[in-house]
Amino acid sequence: MTTKQATEAARKLGYKKTNYTSHGQPVYKKGNTYITPDVDSHSGGVWKAAGSLKDLGKKSTRWGTYDANLNRIGD
Repeated sequence: MTTKQATEAARKLGYKKTNYTSHGQPVYKKGNTYITPDVDSHSGGVWKAAGSLKDLGKKSTRWGTYDANLNRIGD
């Protein structure tokens, strides 16, 4: 997914692009939730989500991997 595609998909989910990146990918925010595109998508995920910008950086602190509609599909 390109940054433009990710930004449009995130916008449709109610997220706004931040000035931050995580692993080189844009970060989007809605309330206290942060999402970023899942670049490796080993489990077929589209997004990774966390409760803070810092928590997006590590698998151990992220909430998990999510599909295009933000349904949780893995760790």
